[in-house]
Amino acid sequence: MADAPGRWTAELPVAFSPDQPPAEPVGTDRPFGEPRARAVTRDPRPAAQRVRDAAKELFYRQGIRATGVEEVCRVAGTTKMSLYRAFPSKDALVEAILMEDCEAEACWYAHALHPSVPARDRPMAYLAAAAAELRAPGFRGCPTGLAIVEFPDPDHPARKVADARKHQIRDLLRRICAEAGGPECLGDGLLLLMEGAFAAVPYLGGEATAAALEQAGRTLLDSALPPAG
Repeated sequence: MADAPGRWTAELPVAFSPDQPPAEPVGTDRPFGEPRARAVTRDPRPAAQRVRDAAKELFYRQGIRATGVEEVCRVAGTTKMSLYRAFPSKDALVEAILMEDCEAEACWYAHALHPSVPARDRPMAYLAAAAAELRAPGFRGCPTGLAIVEFPDPDHPARKVADARKHQIRDLLRRICAEAGGPECLGDGLLLLMEGAFAAVPYLGGEATAAALEQAGRTLLDSALPPAG
């Protein structure tokens, strides 16, 4: 069954651009009563942006290694020349998209880390933000985690970006758990809960996985943090 539309899934119409002429020319010489040819709307985005947007969706939906540059160009409505003019290699394109993913992921948790949230409540608020992403239609896992699976070489540029982000999250969780009054290692426990949830969502489904993450996280935090008050 196809995923419902959402931030993690979208239809990808083939774009038309000056790099790629329309397949059906639009003309005015036609017999009376014959329908007019449908006009093709030009995509106003620069070729580099179309490539980035198409690759981001395709890489996430079907995998980085399973997606070739030919398919990216076809969906973006551009040519390989335009792609390589913007990104010197597929690896460079993957690296750029992963850096965008890291920025987007940081936004998931911005509310949980806001100063208005009491220190003791921030670890649970962080898990709740992760659970909200698990429930989003089309979510199939953390983009950086999926990239780590696809690139076993720790020296690959994409792997370096993904690893750095995971270490940032670990350090952050350890810090907010300590600020909440618990041991730093509690942050490691939350990290493992989250990573397990991201891996389980394809077979458990978003709602069941999110609910399990929230319940397990609340149980762990209640046992490790001092009473509220």
